[in-house]
Amino acid sequence: MKQFHSPTATVGEHLADLMEEYDIKAPTLAMRLHVGRSRLQRLLDGARCDGDMALRLGRFFGMTPQSWINLQTLRDLSKAQVEEGSTIIETVGPYESA
Repeated sequence: MKQFHSPTATVGEHLADLMEEYDIKAPTLAMRLHVGRSRLQRLLDGARCDGDMALRLGRFFGMTPQSWINLQTLRDLSKAQVEEGSTIIETVGPYESA
């Protein structure tokens, strides 16, 4: 898998790279994953990767489902850091014992 995406890349962007690498088109992949084309297209368009889809992608590409969930978690955390990180640092203090 290509590793050129930023941490805020969607799972769909990573998946698109794999599809290109394996030379597999979306309709074929949807059929092989036993999901609707629209469901796969939503993922490719940036929708979140859930556990069910992670299981399917992991099985098909010979990866762990956890690797797909980790990509989603990394995106979520990176996006939150970019969008809200400085505000959270300014407004939320660390725990201090009394």
